Amino acid sequence: MDWRWTDHILLQLKERNISKPLIEDALADPDDKKPGSRNRVIYQKLVSGRLLRIVTEGDLLITAYITDKIEKYTKEVK
Repeated sequence: MDWRWTDHILLQLKERNISKPLIEDALADPDDKKPGSRNRVIYQKLVSGRLLRIVTEGDLLITAYITDKIEKYTKEVK
């Protein structure tokens, strides 16, 4: 898919020290994809013991961040 990079997400990546190639790799080969609110999809990938999460809506990249809260976002809902 051809992703649309907004100025907002590019600024976030710079502020959060996340590279575009890392985002592109996670989108191309995610460890998991989860439904989000408002028809969004969240791509997830483990990176150096932390979890990269990318929120998308269609082909638009909304936000991306890295968290240590791996279990919170990867546990199965029962």
